[in-house]
Amino acid sequence: VLACLPPDDYKIVKTPDRLDLRHLPVLSIDPPGCKDIDDALHCTVLPNGNYQVGVHIADVTNYVKAGTAIDLEAAKRSTSTYLVNKRLDMLPGLLTTDLCSLKGNVDRYESGGSMEELSLYAFSVLWEVTPEADIIDVDFRKTIIHSIAALTYQQAQGLIDQPEGDSTNDLQAGAVKRLASLARKFRARRIGAGALTLASPEVKFVLDSESLNPTDVQAYALFEANALVEEFMLLANVTVGKKILRHYPTLSVLRRHPAPNRG
Repeated sequence: VLACLPPDDYKIVKTPDRLDLRHLPVLSIDPPGCKDIDDALHCTVLPNGNYQVGVHIADVTNYVKAGTAIDLEAAKRSTSTYLVNKRLDMLPGLLTTDLCSLKGNVDRYESGGSMEELSLYAFSVLWEVTPEADIIDVDFRKTIIHSIAALTYQQAQGLIDQPEGDSTNDLQAGAVKRLASLARKFRARRIGAGALTLASPEVKFVLDSESLNPTDVQAYALFEANALVEEFMLLANVTVGKKILRHYPTLSVLRRHPAPNRG
């Protein structure tokens, strides 16, 4: 499995099949201490007043080829397993926390210039959206991106809560505020169409620093920023699902839930 991995000094290079989006203000929003930052967002204003919104997912397939030892081992594990004080990864750490993670202040792009941010191979869904959250167009591309910020949910919430006048010239705050505004409208539309909301509170364990035994259980604080990320990841999943169904109708698989039990 480890022989399938690229060398530690591996450099990302631009290839003809990838759209270079490193000029866009892409950022990630994750829990504090997250090491596998594998998804990111951007939202810019287009000349016509609409927004370009992007959801970018790390392209692990660039490193995991079908039928290789690493692919077969990942298939056996099926998923990463999260325990109280550690996790059992589906893929080696070089991929999950390095080459496929949007860490800040690291550059792996093979270029004559110097960038502080990390470049990353990604699959991207790109929408043109009106400020009222009406989708005008969508595109699917293999891309190269880099992150201008790796935000926690709490940091993103701070940007959402900034007064409008304080964020006019702030690239991060402007993007996060636009994403939050769109997410509210997308969510209201989903709920209005009958979407099911499951209120299951999450908890986190406080561990003793020496023995690692749990000493307390606390409720996990949720912010609007959590719902923002959830909304756009859901939008990406739905959009990709429709694309697969349209182009591969005989191969696509629908997970259909039974009707709710009123009893």
